[in-house]
Amino acid sequence: MNYYYDILLNFEDEYCMFYEWDNCDNIEFIKKIPLFHIDNKDYKDLLTKKIRVDISFLKNIFNKTKLKQNKVLKYACIFGDGKNAIAVEFNDDGTIISKSSILLEDELNINEFMYSITITNLDYKVIAKERIRKETRQDERIKKLLKMEIENMYLNNKSKLKYIYLEWFNELSDDYKLMYNSMLNKLDSKLTKKEYEIYNLLKLTFSA
Repeated sequence: MNYYYDILLNFEDEYCMFYEWDNCDNIEFIKKIPLFHIDNKDYKDLLTKKIRVDISFLKNIFNKTKLKQNKVLKYACIFGDGKNAIAVEFNDDGTIISKSSILLEDELNINEFMYSITITNLDYKVIAKERIRKETRQDERIKKLLKMEIENMYLNNKSKLKYIYLEWFNELSDDYKLMYNSMLNKLDSKLTKKEYEIYNLLKLTFSA
C-alpha cells in the first residue's frame, strides 16, 4: 500500500477549499495516511456526491491513518487522479462522513506521485448528491449573522434598524417593513463591499 506522510488535514462535513480553513476548525497533523490513484470520474463523484465504498476497501485501510501520540483514524485515506487530490473519512458501513481539501504544496506532491501508482478500481455506490456551495464559508456565515440581526432589530430595536438601513442604503425611511424586506432581499445576492461594511459596523455595536 502507498502512503503520504506529514500532512495537515481539515476534515469537515462539507468540503471546503484549504484557503477557507478557519482557526476554529479541527485541523489535524497526520503522520501517515493511505494514498490511492483513481480515475477522474471517480474523483468527481468523491468530490460532489455522498458515496458508500465496498466493505473490502474499508478493511484495507482500517486503522492505517496515524496521528500524533499513537492515535489513529479508523477509516481514512487520500484519493488523487493526477490533477487533484482529496482526503476522505468513512464510517463503519463505508459511507463518507467528512472530506478535507489539501494544501497546495502537498497536493502538487501527491499529483506528481500518482504517476508511479497503479489506478485503483474503486467499488462504490452513489447515495446522494452533495450541496454545492456557491459562496465561501465566510460569506455564508456573514449572511447568516446579518439575517439574524435584521430579524432581531425588526422585532426588538426598530431605531437601530432605521440607522443600519440608512448606513446600508443611504436613505431615510419610516417604513420598517420596507426596510426589513429590502435588507433581506439584498442578502439574496452576492455580498458586496457595502455588506462587509455593515457586518463590521454591526460587530462594533455588539462589543459596544
